[in-house]
Amino acid sequence: MDKNNNSENMLSRESSSEQSRGLNRRGFLKGAGGAVLGAAAFSTGLGLFSSNSYAAERIGKRGNATLLRMARDIYPHDTLEDKYYQQVMKPLSDESSTDSLTLKLMEDGLNQLDKLAVDQYGMTYLAVKKESDRVVILKTLENSAFFQKVKGALMMGIYNNEELWPRFGFGGSIWEKGGYINDPSYGKVDWI
Repeated sequence: MDKNNNSENMLSRESSSEQSRGLNRRGFLKGAGGAVLGAAAFSTGLGLFSSNSYAAERIGKRGNATLLRMARDIYPHDTLEDKYYQQVMKPLSDESSTDSLTLKLMEDGLNQLDKLAVDQYGMTYLAVKKESDRVVILKTLENSAFFQKVKGALMMGIYNNEELWPRFGFGGSIWEKGGYINDPSYGKVDWI
């Protein structure tokens, strides 16, 4: 399947289903807790990069919180705590701390993200309340090196994390155990 279609489907899935259902759990939780979470993330330094890393220091608290919001918008799993997004971004944080080109990519990407948000909504990306509005901004950037770098780190880190597999309903790799034929759940499908 085409890489762009995967990204587009992933980004548009939530916004189209939200529009068709009206008020939903995601919308309610965002309305009730979004402002508190945003303020806490900004004031405590909660962000995607470890707060004591050189990269986090360079991009600042707001940039770090913006990266976390971006990560949660790219892969929106309401039941995952921020720590899982932060864990998977540690290699990117480390790379940004030692590689000036990666750090520049992050800084320039964050500046571009905020510029697009300001141009379109009159506020920074972090201040945009509606996820569907932020997704519009992300779609504009999805072919950029910045977006692809963040998305790639998240995808591999979240979906290759064995600790998270049960939360996604994935039992793990089966080939080491002889393949699907030896899977105890094989042939017990009750939803067809």
